[in-house]
Amino acid sequence: MRKITLFILLLIFLITVSPVFAAREAKPAPEATPAKEAQEVPEIDGTYDEPTARGIVKVRVIVHKQRAQATQNLLICDLADPDSTEVVAAAGWHLPSNWTFQLNVNSVPSSVGGANLPTIASKSFADWQSAVSNKVSFSRGSNTTVDRSRYDGRNIIAWGRTSGSTLGVTYIRYFTATGLVVDVDTIMNKRVAWSWSNSDTCADTNTYDAENILNHEIGHWIGLDDHYDNGYVNNTMYGYGSKGEVKKNTLTAGDIAGAAAIYP
Repeated sequence: MRKITLFILLLIFLITVSPVFAAREAKPAPEATPAKEAQEVPEIDGTYDEPTARGIVKVRVIVHKQRAQATQNLLICDLADPDSTEVVAAAGWHLPSNWTFQLNVNSVPSSVGGANLPTIASKSFADWQSAVSNKVSFSRGSNTTVDRSRYDGRNIIAWGRTSGSTLGVTYIRYFTATGLVVDVDTIMNKRVAWSWSNSDTCADTNTYDAENILNHEIGHWIGLDDHYDNGYVNNTMYGYGSKGEVKKNTLTAGDIAGAAAIYP
């Protein structure tokens, strides 16, 4: 009798509960969300498709590297500013005749001073504008808070997070068919020791001079490539940057000739 009673209770339980489990099993699984397509370009030297405009816009990433050296932690003056006649090669893009840039002054390290960034940028752009005989005119737009490169038409200069051994990274976006630039950003590495001597002959040997490095980066905006051969060591477009260096503040004959060739 007890066995019969237990059997009946088990049967009632199965009849009552099974539909619940069945309903749960029958419920369709949520649709899998497609993997989000990567919208960022890697911080690695090379040329890539712009993720938001594949086949139309290319992105060239150029990483400015540190040159290893001993540090002395002192201010030195009377630095040489040697010239070079080695002509810098064109990289394959060019700016339109009018170009507006935006500065993230709040991102600038205190050792440089955000209030100084407009002056530093103005000096760099003036050098390159003169090199191309004013065929590109640069103008400053409103300040920005953006500190990462993206295809948004802002054309920013900012200090942000880059890899540890990097001084700065410039991202040039240009039309694949014509080479005309549509967006360019320079991100300086905020984890590096920076200063600004506001001089072509004096520098702190334990820091990187902001104007010295930025002048190099703006050369990429213009359309020039990096060079690593010893013959180019005095060019502004030499691919390594050093502490205690300000010679890139001024353009060499080879830098000017390379820029002028892009804008005949």
